[in-house]
Amino acid sequence: MTQPHHRKLKLIEFSLSDGVSPINFECQLQSWEMTNNTGDGDRHYTFCPDGEFFDEADPEYALDLTFFADWRSDGISDFLTAHDGEVVDFTLDHYPDITEEHVQWAGKCKLRAPNVGGEARETEMTEVTLQVIGKPVYTRVGA
Repeated sequence: MTQPHHRKLKLIEFSLSDGVSPINFECQLQSWEMTNNTGDGDRHYTFCPDGEFFDEADPEYALDLTFFADWRSDGISDFLTAHDGEVVDFTLDHYPDITEEHVQWAGKCKLRAPNVGGEARETEMTEVTLQVIGKPVYTRVGA
C-alpha cells in the first residue's frame, strides 16, 4: 500500500513576459490555482453496433491568482493594467526547490486588468483570472 505523501504550498516561481524579458511576480502572489475547465466533449450515437463517438472539447484552462496589490512601476497591478488584453508568455514552476517534484506549466495567457479598491484600512489585494490560450505545456523539470 502506498503511504500518503503531502506538502504545504510554500515556494513557486511565477513569471509573465511582455516580449522583452520574463518578470517574476511570485513574491507578490498569495494564492494560485491552475484551473482545468475543459469539458468532456459531446457524445454522439449512430445505429451501428459500435455507434458511439465523442467530439473532443477544446482545452479551456485559467490561472486564478490573488496578489498583494503593487502599483509601483514594476509591480503586478501596474503590469496587468498596462498590458490589459495582451497575450503574453507565462511560466509557473511548482516545487522548484524539490528536485523529484519540480514541475512546470508554461504557455500563453491573456492579461486582464484587476479590479481596484477595497475596504478602508485593509491590505489592498489584486484578484484576477487569466485565460490560458490552449493547453499549457506540463513538464517534469527535476527528473
